[in-house]
Amino acid sequence: MTFTPVQLNSPAKTSSARKGIFSIITVGLQGGTRTISNWLIARVAGPAIYGAVANAFSLASLLHTSWPSSAQLAASKFIARARGKQDDAEVHAVANHISIRVLQVTCPLAVVAPVLWMTLYGGTWWEGLCVSAMLITLCTSTYARGVHFGAGQVARGTRVDIVSSVIGIAGTGLLLALGVHNLLLTVPLSLALGAYSLLCWPWTAHGRPGRGLRSEIDKFVTFSAIGSIASSGMLYLSQMITGWFGDAASGVYAAAAQLVTPMAMITGALTAVLYPALAAAHGAGDSEKLRSHTDLTTRGFVALLVPVFGALAIASRPLIHLIYELGRGKEGYMEAAVLMPVFCVALLLNNVATPSVSAVTSGAHRNVRYSMLLSQAGLLTAIVVWVTTVPFLGLFGIALGYGAGATLTALGEAVLLLERSGVDPAVALEALAGGLAGSRILEAKGAKVIDREFSPTFTTRLHAKDMAIVRAAAQDAGCVLPVADRVNEVFAVAIANGLNEQDHSAVVRVAELLSGTHPTDWSKEP
Repeated sequence: MTFTPVQLNSPAKTSSARKGIFSIITVGLQGGTRTISNWLIARVAGPAIYGAVANAFSLASLLHTSWPSSAQLAASKFIARARGKQDDAEVHAVANHISIRVLQVTCPLAVVAPVLWMTLYGGTWWEGLCVSAMLITLCTSTYARGVHFGAGQVARGTRVDIVSSVIGIAGTGLLLALGVHNLLLTVPLSLALGAYSLLCWPWTAHGRPGRGLRSEIDKFVTFSAIGSIASSGMLYLSQMITGWFGDAASGVYAAAAQLVTPMAMITGALTAVLYPALAAAHGAGDSEKLRSHTDLTTRGFVALLVPVFGALAIASRPLIHLIYELGRGKEGYMEAAVLMPVFCVALLLNNVATPSVSAVTSGAHRNVRYSMLLSQAGLLTAIVVWVTTVPFLGLFGIALGYGAGATLTALGEAVLLLERSGVDPAVALEALAGGLAGSRILEAKGAKVIDREFSPTFTTRLHAKDMAIVRAAAQDAGCVLPVADRVNEVFAVAIANGLNEQDHSAVVRVAELLSGTHPTDWSKEP
């Protein structure tokens, strides 16, 4: 069979329904490859080795979210938008521009990765090279996947995923059979992602977009990346923090996360198809299609995810025993059962908000900013919880910080974005509160955000003070927290606009300010 590069301008021959099926298969292959490989490592090599592998992957993934991961969304959005306008030259120019940017950013990150690995974990230089290889292939394959979705070539990408999945699983099994119990176990995954990158890269892309379009693309990726660091990066950061408790503890934490996160990949698969469809609707000016896609997908996500995550939370203990413990002859992973419900709540809320977030961010550039700011507020919450609880609660404190930050982020984004999409947020809140998503944060802050009633239980001023404490602690420890610094800017904007003594959930007002939806003087509101 002759290799044929992806055809950026070819008419999409696959219906939306079939694209959704192919996308689920694609993400299932990705998630399945990682899940099976991780399960083999966890079962054969034990918690310590599994923890080291998980920390290496989390470091590569965190660096990946700093810019390259958002290139996938950019490819899906701008290629699909150009196709919606039937502008073939722009399609190629967009793909070529983003390709160059991905390589320009990935190369220096690949140099930084080994240094961070050796500094944070005391690893060796060759382990650092393994992390670097994983980072490179993760960045390039993610972008190449976005190209395929933007160009409507989902079926082609799925076929390549089958090949790469075989490479990943077979390679991991072979190394374990040979007695390899170190970071070389990351190599098969890197080879699998590398194969996908080579086969799916837009080699035929050419041309250069105009200055205005280049600026729009670069700003979109940058703002999306800042938001990704605070949202997706929050999970990777929490995994990395577990390294302070040793590799075995990292393995326990990774075991809990690994059983929950693949379920969220289903929504990721559907969103990958939804996003270019929304971008194309924006490009064609079809607001009705935009609204119907968002509403239908949101309803579907609620119907699908509530029972799935509920079942995982209830069955956490027997699942951990069955998957990780049974037949090993010794205990090692059961603490993970306590952590799983926290992951279930956080990921449920995040994924239910995804269609509304996609509907807004796939349109005007300014809409990306308030999503970014709310994500940063969630990260700040996670940092505060980590600083105050981890010394006493250990791994549960790390999971709790991630859960609190993710929940607050999803709550703020869901309310604002559901409103923008024409969905009644009060109905959504009631539906969530009655199920697994019910939580103290949802009870305390949900109605306040919806009603814009910000009588203080914990003021914006006090939250800003806590931020100062976090920053001081970071300085004392010699840590740099660039995203936390940006979050501080959010609270500075809130205080500058008269929100000092209002509840800290009023940070949603900052998003409204940037979106131009609330021009009044908030300090004079009752």
